Amino acid sequence: MLTEFHIGIDDTDSESGGCTTYTGAVLYQELCNIGVRPSDYPWLVRLNPNIPWKTRGNGAVSIHLIVDEDQIESVQHLAVRIIEETAHLSAKRADPAVVFLRGPVPTILQEYSLSALHDVLSINQARSVARKASVETHLLKGSRGLIGSLASIGAVLNSVEHTFEIIAYRTRESLGTFRRVSGESIKVMDSKYGSGTFHNLDPESGRILVCPHGPDPVLLGIRGRTPQGVQDAFNRVQINEPVERIMIFKTNQGTDAHLTQHRKVIELARYQSAVVTGRIDTIPKILRGGHVIFQLSDETGSVSCAAYAPTRSLKTVARDLLPGDRARVYGGIRGYRNGKPTLNLEKIDLLSLVENVNKENPICSSCGGRCESMGRGQGFRCKKCGLHDKTGTTTRIVTPRRLHLATYTAVVSARRHLSRPGNLEVRIT
Repeated sequence: MLTEFHIGIDDTDSESGGCTTYTGAVLYQELCNIGVRPSDYPWLVRLNPNIPWKTRGNGAVSIHLIVDEDQIESVQHLAVRIIEETAHLSAKRADPAVVFLRGPVPTILQEYSLSALHDVLSINQARSVARKASVETHLLKGSRGLIGSLASIGAVLNSVEHTFEIIAYRTRESLGTFRRVSGESIKVMDSKYGSGTFHNLDPESGRILVCPHGPDPVLLGIRGRTPQGVQDAFNRVQINEPVERIMIFKTNQGTDAHLTQHRKVIELARYQSAVVTGRIDTIPKILRGGHVIFQLSDETGSVSCAAYAPTRSLKTVARDLLPGDRARVYGGIRGYRNGKPTLNLEKIDLLSLVENVNKENPICSSCGGRCESMGRGQGFRCKKCGLHDKTGTTTRIVTPRRLHLATYTAVVSARRHLSRPGNLEVRIT
């Protein structure tokens, strides 16, 4: 009898090596080799990017199968073995986990996955959800990997916006060495396939973004709208080192999936992803290093909003805001300033802009100097010659704003894995 069977994997990597997507790719291909039929591409599910104990992109992997009931035990044994062989078990912060679910994904797991995009979830919550959803769990060390492995199964990428990523993996002998990929070929690929792929390079600096720089086994990854599109783009890249394997993942990258939770200021908590609408309360401050901070308020309180220097274009927008402007801000709560939560900006929607108005005192009719006010109803006095002008009035000067009612985002190199690219409309298939 055929049944749905789902495998969730997380936390097999660490800062010093390993990669959860690599574990998922190995397992997916081994399952195919033994005749097990996947129902979809493997899923790469990015979760809340503000979690401080994440390794890199806070990604988990799930694999979805249609299997005979008598195959399930051998599939589970294979999954555990592959994770034991590929997980970075010696790393202190790696807590690998694999979970198994028979049958359709229940609503409680879908809701849990949605929460994992925006909030901080506890291990106790994960255990409770696993129990209620009848998920079988296997932990190799600690329990933290349970959170992402459950969320990866519940992501329901078939019914929400999604994209694809093709990832090439390095051979063991190449790990830790410079990645030998032609940067010029990536620029040529981007010029040809840039409308269907995204975040290949930073158009301002020319920096290549498809290749990571750490000790993990990923050689390069190309993200785009369709499987064929990322495959075609990959085929145009010149690679000058051996490739161990290649895998295409269905993913929530490039969808802004983490920026859908609208919150009031009073509801904000550390490490959340949030969207807040309010009024700019202060003249933005420019800090050492070029970072820009301003206050945004709603009816429940105020939040500090930070546009850091690496965001470049977003920092410039923040610097030109004025008190009274209304905006919708998107980002993550990473700390507190003066007792208020600080939202690290990823995107700003400008909803309304006040006039930039200045008032100038009159010019002295005698010497041409600038007058100063003597107080309400008392007229003006020339600073230079002392002439008293009882009838003079101030002049209202309106300076055009450089901002427009639009959506502003950080430059490509400063965006999250989940950030929606400006050049791409993702879709449900």
